[in-house]
Amino acid sequence: MVEAKIPHVMSWIKNALIDLAITAVIAVYAFNGATWGWWVIAIYTPLMVLLKVFALSGAASAVQRKADEVPLWFYHLLFAANVILLFVADFNYAAFGWVAIWLLSVLAESRSRPKKGS
Repeated sequence: MVEAKIPHVMSWIKNALIDLAITAVIAVYAFNGATWGWWVIAIYTPLMVLLKVFALSGAASAVQRKADEVPLWFYHLLFAANVILLFVADFNYAAFGWVAIWLLSVLAESRSRPKKGS
């Protein structure tokens, strides 16, 4: 039974690879202050905020979204880790950016769920 779940878990980890990579970059920056990590975070964070706003604006409704097998709890875990690590690293602007990404993601998910009784 456990063996049957491993390929499924590997599949959604593959789908979340970029999210895992950015969390790893944030962790490296938080623990050793790597300059390259600062640049990756400083560029990636506002781009993600813009993408989330774009997705919520309705302008992205024409774009076909790939079905995502990644459980929501996993994204919440990554977003929480990113926020905490960025506050620990005293990179507050980026931390607030990730709070915005997290909130926009929750809002997008609540809009995409079918309403009860429909």
